[in-house]
Amino acid sequence: MTGFMIDPERLSASGSALQSVAARLSSELASFRSELAGFGAPWGSDDIGSLIGAAHDEVSSWAFESYQDALDEMASAGADVVDISAQHTEVDENVSRRFRGLLTELGH
Repeated sequence: MTGFMIDPERLSASGSALQSVAARLSSELASFRSELAGFGAPWGSDDIGSLIGAAHDEVSSWAFESYQDALDEMASAGADVVDISAQHTEVDENVSRRFRGLLTELGH
């Protein structure tokens, strides 16, 4: 493969940035959830209001859980990218060390 090059530092920085974005969005999601809860139950407590409230609670609970799961996956992907960068660096250093060893054995 020609033209293929990995920059481990940039790869690691990208993974860290992805983790940072996930953490920031998770914080914003928690803030939004608190703000939404601060409105109380504006639909009232009559029969229709109770039905609306129950539907709202189920849907918002599912949505917040789904959003948080997605953000957790995003943070996990960022950690994986950081790990891949470290593994690439380690493999690259091992290969380089072995080639230098071979050159030494060959007397060069």
